[in-house]
Amino acid sequence: MELNDKDKKMYEWLKRQHTAWPVMRWIIVLTSLLSLLSFFVFYDDEPELLIIGGMGLSYTLGSWSGRAEISLLLKLVDESINKDR
Repeated sequence: MELNDKDKKMYEWLKRQHTAWPVMRWIIVLTSLLSLLSFFVFYDDEPELLIIGGMGLSYTLGSWSGRAEISLLLKLVDESINKDR
C-alpha cells in the first residue's frame, strides 16, 4: 500500500495519539477523582464538578484500552506497509 503525504501525516498523528493514551487516561482519571473529591468535601451547590468528574471517569473507563478502531487501523496499515517491503 502506498500512502500519500496527507495519509502519512494522519497515520503518524494517530500513532502518536494511540501511544500517548496510557498517560492521558491516568491524567483524566486523577483529574476526575479530584473533581469528585472536591465536590463531596466542599458540598458544592453547583454540580459542575460532579458532572466533570463523572464524565471524565465514564469516558476513561469506557475506553481504557484505547479506541479499538484506531488500534485495528494502525495494525492493518503496519502489516500492509511491512508486507510491501
